[in-house]
Amino acid sequence: MKKLLFVLVILTTTLVSCQKKPKTADVNEHLNKAMREFLYSTVNNDSSKVKFDVQEVLFYEAPNFYECEYKVRVLSPGKDTTGIMKARVSKDFTKVNRKD
Repeated sequence: MKKLLFVLVILTTTLVSCQKKPKTADVNEHLNKAMREFLYSTVNNDSSKVKFDVQEVLFYEAPNFYECEYKVRVLSPGKDTTGIMKARVSKDFTKVNRKD
């Protein structure tokens, strides 16, 4: 009985401690999507005014958020520019806070 209890405790501990970490490619995809949605929400999802192309993201994973640096191409009537945008994205990819 003690052996069975010991095995169950070890198994439970192992399962809890070995949580699946998302792959870097998946995180990149989610971060790009979160930033794209954030940028389009600032223009009321009107792509006739401006178009955003999130080309690249570099990020650092903190305990509660991702610290990100995006390379973004912005196309608007008569203008075409590429620049760097910094943002902090929540772990669930729903909140984006741009930095200056």
